[in-house]
Amino acid sequence: MSNPTPIQRVAISAFILFNLVAILCWALPVDTKLFPAVNRHTSIYMNMAGLTQGWSLFAPDPPDSNCRLGAEITHDDGSTNLWNFPVPQDYGHSYFLERDRKWANDSLRLDRKSVLWPDAARYIARINDNPMHHSVSVKLLRNCEPIPVPGAKPLAAPNPPKPVVFFTYAVEPGDLK
Repeated sequence: MSNPTPIQRVAISAFILFNLVAILCWALPVDTKLFPAVNRHTSIYMNMAGLTQGWSLFAPDPPDSNCRLGAEITHDDGSTNLWNFPVPQDYGHSYFLERDRKWANDSLRLDRKSVLWPDAARYIARINDNPMHHSVSVKLLRNCEPIPVPGAKPLAAPNPPKPVVFFTYAVEPGDLK
């Protein structure tokens, strides 16, 4: 491989510097006027590259429940099947599935993100479609369990919570293509 030209060196250095500044501005919870300004200009790139970092796990309001999402798919013959968002079982799977799990749990389940629900339902209908029995409806399900307060007495063997339907989508034939 040949040595990079001076222009290529400048371009590579600029790319590295851009990434370092963008990642630092996203990752450091420092409250200055510079960071939000940089984040506004780099947000599309950072989201598409998967480089964003949120601090909502720790503050100011950490989650008070563990939630899992799934769906109930009804087919044109009346049969139904349950589908769950992937949950990583080990480190190898976690590397590939964690973003999907985090997206479902941290975004899709929230009422304020309801604009995402029809697209998620169409996707679930497509991946669960069967040429013999087409998907006709998708119900998105939330199953949330409270996280015990640290230091509190453990809960007495509660019954597992039942999933709650939070969105129903009627699948159109064009959605399955």
